[in-house]
Amino acid sequence: MTVEQAETIRVVITDASVLINLTHTGHIPLLGCTPGYRFLVSEEVVEEITDPWQRDLVDRAISDGTIERTKVEAPAELAVYAELTLILGSGESACLALASCRGWYLACDERRVFLREVRARIGEHRLLNTPGLYVHWIRSGLLTVAEADEAKLKLESQRFKMTFGSFGELV
Repeated sequence: MTVEQAETIRVVITDASVLINLTHTGHIPLLGCTPGYRFLVSEEVVEEITDPWQRDLVDRAISDGTIERTKVEAPAELAVYAELTLILGSGESACLALASCRGWYLACDERRVFLREVRARIGEHRLLNTPGLYVHWIRSGLLTVAEADEAKLKLESQRFKMTFGSFGELV
């Protein structure tokens, strides 16, 4: 099933970095109006956000329904979670367990061991990252290339580097 064919794709936000990036740019509200997607966050990921200002923004996004809180609870999910915590952090483990057991997508900027596990368990085609979200928002008409490029500059000032010059190169 492709993104275009799906009625609603559930995307679990795997690490705090995606949410933190969106707090820096002010774009968390876009998660709630992204066509074809519903974004969820696990309890473990919420707990990773320790900056009070960022945590407040995430808590408000949960309260207003922009993103939905979820948790690992089925026996199969708990088994995968326990296995993954041996090699990954709690947030990454929870979300990969949810994605693999429930057929969800992931939103994450992590690499290395996590990316290897994503490839093995669900396939890289079910992984979105921060730049990918911006590309989708441009294509959906939620942002212009200029607005996305402004966000790119903000993120780069926070040490989140992207390997391209402008989102115009990607859309």
